[in-house]
Amino acid sequence: MNPWFLLFLASIGAGGFFALLIAVARTPVLSSLIPQNLFYHWLVGHVDLTLIIGLLSFLAFLWSEKFKTEEKFYRLLLAYGGALGVFLSALLGFGKPVDNNYVPTLHHPLFFISMALFFLGYTLRSLSLTKASIKNILSPEPLKSTLSASILLSLLLSLSALLSFIRSEPSKELYLYFESVYWLPGHTHQFINACLLLSSWITLASLGDLRVPRYFSYLPLFLLPFPVLYLLLLFYGSDPLSPLVKTLTTLGYGIGIGVPTVVAALYFMKGLGGNYWGKVLALSAGVYLIGAGMGYLIAGSDLRIPAHYHGVIASILISIMALTYYYLRVSLSSVVKVQPFLYGVGMLLFVLGLFWSGVWGSPRKTPGTGYIESVEVYLFMLLMGLGAILSVLGGIMFIAVVLSSIIKGWRRGKSETGGQA
Repeated sequence: MNPWFLLFLASIGAGGFFALLIAVARTPVLSSLIPQNLFYHWLVGHVDLTLIIGLLSFLAFLWSEKFKTEEKFYRLLLAYGGALGVFLSALLGFGKPVDNNYVPTLHHPLFFISMALFFLGYTLRSLSLTKASIKNILSPEPLKSTLSASILLSLLLSLSALLSFIRSEPSKELYLYFESVYWLPGHTHQFINACLLLSSWITLASLGDLRVPRYFSYLPLFLLPFPVLYLLLLFYGSDPLSPLVKTLTTLGYGIGIGVPTVVAALYFMKGLGGNYWGKVLALSAGVYLIGAGMGYLIAGSDLRIPAHYHGVIASILISIMALTYYYLRVSLSSVVKVQPFLYGVGMLLFVLGLFWSGVWGSPRKTPGTGYIESVEVYLFMLLMGLGAILSVLGGIMFIAVVLSSIIKGWRRGKSETGGQA
């Protein structure tokens, strides 16, 4: 098994473990069995391991699959050591949790060292492919050009993060400090996620016998200019949280990411009438269109914001779930065929409930139900709850199928080894 793919599986497994702990912490009776002071540490671990380390590891795996270059042990050691350190720092409750955007943080040396180790391993991997990425950025093969763009963006991400840490002035208010540090690199990371999404869609299209047009090779070019601009802003010392910079990052989402991904999503809706892979592709594209569309309708700070990004993230996870089955050679059982759709429909209901609750004025980052003042909001929050239940069931099914496949593969390999002996 490819080591980056294994790190992806381990990271999302660890992220799922933290999600379980978070759920238990919110469950009556059971919540008394665990230390409540670790809730936010586990939330940080869940987000960082699943949506940062996990997704970037899967992308590095796709690089290995496409470019067929040798992997170095020291890069893997750095990445694995970093992931393990993040897991331990969250599990054991090290440092003060800070719930800033893009990279939720634990204010502790182990966490910072661990994240630095992972990104060093990941950056060195992208550096090893720089020559290939420049050569293939305009490749007639859309998957190669998209993955090439993701390699160049990964280098921009590392440079942006390093420069942001150097430029940002320490503040007594940790949230504002880390918000400033992560704002521009965090936006560059979203462009990498867009490459991951496009790469996953193109791969699913090939499995679903759906032809990918030649012009798709040029779509990744839309993803490069804004991250270059973000790096220049950092280089010249612009305040990352200034109104001008926030306007530019909003434009980056709307144009730099929005144009190529929406064009691709509209095209890939054709997969709806195809085989299993094509149908999953259409589901992911449809959820993305709804989530991205919500982003253009955000006004103020309410539940429309989390509705938007949960929809986008869900579309990425749907496509990656299906590709995980493919790369693990999982047979298309009834459970496997149903799971992405159960998760996808659940997330669709979840984001619709959030979005319309936001339209009716429901604030974000507000626990409880005290803000509900109308029947409409109450009904939409119920819809959100139903969607959450369905998506969690879909997530549990995914983890169960993956674990079962890995165990069966291990037993089969052990049996074959024993037979040869």
